[in-house]
Amino acid sequence: MHQYAYLITCTDDDRDEEDRVMSSGTQTLAADQDPREFATARLEQNRVEHSYYTGPRRIAYWPHECGALLPRTAPANAEHLDG
Repeated sequence: MHQYAYLITCTDDDRDEEDRVMSSGTQTLAADQDPREFATARLEQNRVEHSYYTGPRRIAYWPHECGALLPRTAPANAEHLDG
């Protein structure tokens, strides 16, 4: 099992990343679960949950130590997926 953090932001304006946050959190993935598949599913879920926003969005996701604070911006080692 691996803990991952994610941060979903809207990407269609020039506000700072921390001001564009739509969703953030952590999730424990099974040892055989692909983090990119998790990110894709979470991005799709965000699109349903925030259907009022029809613009582009990006998810940043990265390995996260259980119990560590969740930052307001993605760290340098984060993977990104646009959707």
